Amino acid sequence: MKVGYLGPVGTYCYEACSTYTSGKYEMQPYKTIRETITAVVLGQVDKCIVPIENSIEGSVNQTIDTILENDELTIEGELVLPINHYLLSVETLELKNVKQIYSHPQALAQCRKFISNNMIDAEIIETASTALAAKEIYRFPNSVAIANKACAEVYNLKIIKENIQDESTNQTRFILISLKSDQQRQYAKTSIIFSTLNSPGALYRVLGLFNLFEINLTKIESRPAKTKIGEYIFLVDFEGDKEEEHIKILLNHIKRACSYLRILGSYDMI
Repeated sequence: MKVGYLGPVGTYCYEACSTYTSGKYEMQPYKTIRETITAVVLGQVDKCIVPIENSIEGSVNQTIDTILENDELTIEGELVLPINHYLLSVETLELKNVKQIYSHPQALAQCRKFISNNMIDAEIIETASTALAAKEIYRFPNSVAIANKACAEVYNLKIIKENIQDESTNQTRFILISLKSDQQRQYAKTSIIFSTLNSPGALYRVLGLFNLFEINLTKIESRPAKTKIGEYIFLVDFEGDKEEEHIKILLNHIKRACSYLRILGSYDMI
């Protein structure tokens, strides 16, 4: 089996994928989240692991948008990793001498306080991944990368500062995506996407169904429907398996109350 991930080697996604595969499956890196997920659709890989949510910055929009564009995809599992950012450089470098900071937009956002307090005049350059940032700084003197500790080891970089993220409890949730789920047992969580009818109280009535069936919501988020201003879709995670009888009844009620419903899958923590 082949599993895709947002590469190159050394990214947090690489860490998540390594945790899942445990050396049992082939790992295939891709340059962007969209390419990674699309590889599953095209049959280049059997599954992929991508980030979907960070405890500081919230949802990863590119992941959600790409899933929404491909109805055949399903979520098979999730994995939560602690995120500890390191400031890396090719040579020992004082913070006041840093000219450029390279990293993924999410990592940069998660370290904005540290950057503002220590490298306010440095140019910020976004990269497709933290590992790519670690590779890129070899080309530019007085530049640094924000990445994980694995990148320091993989790319032979010096650690200038440890744990520079703004919040010590920084975590990222990764999901395992495939074209179909080989469900053989009961799972703990289900994810759905829906849009409501254009009528007063429509969303309230849908959410009220979860209360009626005593189902605990673990996440709810609205996203623009990309049709016109004021129209939204809703992403909901809740406890329970879509194959449980009372969940089936709940989903049937939701379907009747909505203009659109898609079940993304039932799954456990990897």
